[in-house]
Amino acid sequence: MKPAIPKTELSTNIQIRNAVFRGSLMKRLPAMIAVLGLAAWGVAAASANDLYNPDLDILGAAGANGQLNPGPDGWVINATETLSGTFADGADSETFCNVQQPGGDGLFFKPFQGSTNANPSLDNYLTVDFYQDNPSSPGTVCTLSGFAACEANYCGLQPGSPTKTYFYVEFLDGSGTPIVTNLFDLLANGMPTNGPGSMAQLTTPGYTAPANTAKVRAGTLMMNAFGTSGGQSFFTDAYDLESVAPPGSPVITNQPTAQIIGIGQTANFTVSVSNPAGITNVWLKDGVTVTNVPGHISGATTGTLTITGTSTNDLGHYQALVSNAFGFSRSRIAALSFFGLSLDPVISITGNIGDTYEVDYTTSLTPPITWTPLVSTLKLTTSPQTIVDTSGLGSSRFYRAVFLH
Repeated sequence: MKPAIPKTELSTNIQIRNAVFRGSLMKRLPAMIAVLGLAAWGVAAASANDLYNPDLDILGAAGANGQLNPGPDGWVINATETLSGTFADGADSETFCNVQQPGGDGLFFKPFQGSTNANPSLDNYLTVDFYQDNPSSPGTVCTLSGFAACEANYCGLQPGSPTKTYFYVEFLDGSGTPIVTNLFDLLANGMPTNGPGSMAQLTTPGYTAPANTAKVRAGTLMMNAFGTSGGQSFFTDAYDLESVAPPGSPVITNQPTAQIIGIGQTANFTVSVSNPAGITNVWLKDGVTVTNVPGHISGATTGTLTITGTSTNDLGHYQALVSNAFGFSRSRIAALSFFGLSLDPVISITGNIGDTYEVDYTTSLTPPITWTPLVSTLKLTTSPQTIVDTSGLGSSRFYRAVFLH
């Protein structure tokens, strides 16, 4: 139904968390470091079955095949016309079609050109394929949900329109060749037609991965679209790919947890399963397989990944793929990040543009520690980004930054 699109590796975000301190506290720094090293900082991690970046945050770089507009981080946008090839105005990320969180972005499909005129030379329909690849295995059942809506003049609503608008779940083999493509017609399944403010969640049936499956591609396909006039666009946001591993696959009983340490210290990520016989472990960092590096990284094919002498190059998201003869299971994604110290009421966060944090403070590090939000939602627009706590001037406060998503 649609051309195969070259395999694209997923990207991921990098964060550094900084604990910042103010006041006449130099004599207490060793104790504070010890407390913070053990503190649970409430890192929010996606579940094992979630797509990498469900809120569609802007990457800020050109997308695939000449796409000139910002593309969402970790996703691929392919936009083509059937006659003229690559099309550079098919879709981009925009805040006005976001439903996930304040300051987020949704995807804005823009069928502004093309025609259904009887003249064949004008039948230049636009097709936009928006997707993300994730690992999968035969027998895995995948279900995709997401929010969607279109406007009243969307071409897919025109009588006799050739336009088709789908969520899709496609299974690919190890070479990236599609095996089975499952299409879910959004208009036929009740997609709202009153613009981005009317976006509603739509969910596909569960689709079972066939033999030889290595990846699952999930996304949205707008086929044979054309320009109408005013109020003609289509919008999506907040995708979620849920997968159920086939019977007999490894069952993860212990998930890796986020590591918040000082630069140069050792990080350990551990995963355990209830049926360990015959399993294979692979660790991924930012979607790329981790390999052992003597004196630095060990355990890349075991249940515990150890990183010694950590540096900023090690920052990122880590995940375990645990497989056996029946299939595989993905662990939660766990972040590796660092904290630093300062005697000023300035919180500095270094991470990817578009990352969202919460900044808290407390007046005492004596357990039980009570944290009070200073900024409940901070989306990075630059990196590093700093916040000055003017309300805390003249007092002693302790700070933390918590990565949310």
